[in-house]
Amino acid sequence: VAIGNKKLIASEGLELKDTEEKAATLSAQGKTPMYIAINGKLQAVIGVADVVKETSREAIEKLHEMNIKIVMLTGDNAKTAEAIAKNVGIDTVVSDVLPEEKAKVIENLQKEGKFVAMVGDGINDAPVLARADVGIAMGGVGSDAAIEASDVVFMTDELSKLPIAKRISEKTNKIVWQNIV
Repeated sequence: VAIGNKKLIASEGLELKDTEEKAATLSAQGKTPMYIAINGKLQAVIGVADVVKETSREAIEKLHEMNIKIVMLTGDNAKTAEAIAKNVGIDTVVSDVLPEEKAKVIENLQKEGKFVAMVGDGINDAPVLARADVGIAMGGVGSDAAIEASDVVFMTDELSKLPIAKRISEKTNKIVWQNIV
């Protein structure tokens, strides 16, 4: 049995046959197409999706009000990523990236003079969280590696905490500078 994305099925030497249309439909719905092969024959294509929390769109809107641009870095295919981004209001999507390629994207943004905060939760996010100017781990679902590599750890997986954390950090910074002066 082989279950995975298009690249995995192709590496197994299996043809995708008549599944491309179904895969495109799933991607347009924000789902990642996963192919299932049994005994060397493609049997099914299913859609797998992370549930987008209702609070995510609101959190992104508040970040936009703070003049923060949102970039989604994901290993998902472009159609799936674009559907999710459109749903929640993300500015830029960089899709089909491997974990090691995410660090290069962060580095390029920093070379452009951007201050980069990265939010992640998985073990493959740890190097990118460490590379960002501020690494933020979602502790409610985060791996120990992501938590260890981060500068900030949220105890829940709610993106709505991001604008709050930004405001707290600004107030803290202001108080620190007042005390120095």
